[in-house]
Amino acid sequence: MNHKQIYPSLSGVIRTYSLMLIALAIVLTGCSSAPAQKQSYDFGPLSASASASTAITPTLAISLADINAPASLDSTAMLYRLQYDNAQQARPYAQHRWSMPPAQLLTQRLKTRIAAAGGTVIASRDAVSSLPVLQMDLDEFSQLFSSASSSIAQIQILATVFKGRNLLAQRSFQQQVVTPTADAPGGAKVMVTASDALISDVITWMQTLRLN
Repeated sequence: MNHKQIYPSLSGVIRTYSLMLIALAIVLTGCSSAPAQKQSYDFGPLSASASASTAITPTLAISLADINAPASLDSTAMLYRLQYDNAQQARPYAQHRWSMPPAQLLTQRLKTRIAAAGGTVIASRDAVSSLPVLQMDLDEFSQLFSSASSSIAQIQILATVFKGRNLLAQRSFQQQVVTPTADAPGGAKVMVTASDALISDVITWMQTLRLN
């Protein structure tokens, strides 16, 4: 056997393999150092189905107070909970956020829905004293995972209607909607559906009250 022919060939293979490992390390280093692209979500334009889902009488006129929210929801963080691993802990997505705090998104959406349907809604700071005031407290606005591949969007609020110093009515509302995908984009998409359904419930309830 000619060792002079074998050893140069083996040396070339080792050298080629080493160069491949170095190239792979460079590629992986470049990928890990590249910053992940952050995504921001809002509720988007009002859909025709959302506009038509609730009939509003033209006489519905309210003063809308800013929605109250706990400290955990007073930011643009998009929160999720793991039902199978301490559901009491609300965790923020690292690369996905709301464009504004959830309470502001809901306030804006409610104003748009009432105005689009022909009702009248005025911010409480601008309203006249004769209008009833709708005050809402946001208790939950998160994505709940029952497993790594299954989740729902859930919202819960407490709605209170005042007229002057008199309490007219109070009711808790909740919506839970299954997400199409168990991730942040799927949660953000369905959170809009859940919010519109909850707002429809609030508007329907308000129209059963004697506000005048």
